[in-house]
Amino acid sequence: MIMDVQLVVFTNMLSTLLFYLVIHYHYLAISNPKSRNESGIFSTPGFQDIV
Repeated sequence: MIMDVQLVVFTNMLSTLLFYLVIHYHYLAISNPKSRNESGIFSTPGFQDIV
């Protein structure tokens, strides 16, 4: 049986990992020169650009 403390530790670790992945994705999206248009303003990539 999973105890409450184990569940809390698991959810905290999972949420920390998810937060790190989101921050890392945004850092890579901003620093990637291919994702900028000619005016230098950040443009969000389409689905085909991600895949």
